[in-house]
Amino acid sequence: DLREYVGREAELERKLAEFPLVWVRGGNTFVLRAQFARSGADRVLPRLLASDALVYAGYSAGACVLTPDLHGLESADDPAEVEPACGIEPRWDGLGLVDRRIVPHIDSATDPDGHCTRLAARYRAEGVEHWALTDDDAIVVDGPRTEVLINPVT
Repeated sequence: DLREYVGREAELERKLAEFPLVWVRGGNTFVLRAQFARSGADRVLPRLLASDALVYAGYSAGACVLTPDLHGLESADDPAEVEPACGIEPRWDGLGLVDRRIVPHIDSATDPDGHCTRLAARYRAEGVEHWALTDDDAIVVDGPRTEVLINPVT
């Protein structure tokens, strides 16, 4: 729980280094990004990944925070939730660990109003590079290699 590591970046790094993998679940992308900033996870995770000390796996918001930019995701997640939950302003930058934006939940029951599907259509129309992923798709980054696995679970 990153809330337990606010202002304790070195301790967070030591704790995460004890594990071979971290799983980051979904929720509000902006709240997660803010908690990454408050705890120093936005600096710790790239260091651990660069030294091959850790594998990062994420779902929904857990994947979206890896992108360079969070603009557009406000159509699915409310950035106004950040200040009451975290006491800071929302961050609009992602960690930049992948080279384009991620739009999860395409045609998914987890997005019954179709916010993500509409966002992917908007990005296409605006020429914004992104990956539009169903809940069955995955992105695998291994060093310089990035592979998008479409519906890997059959």
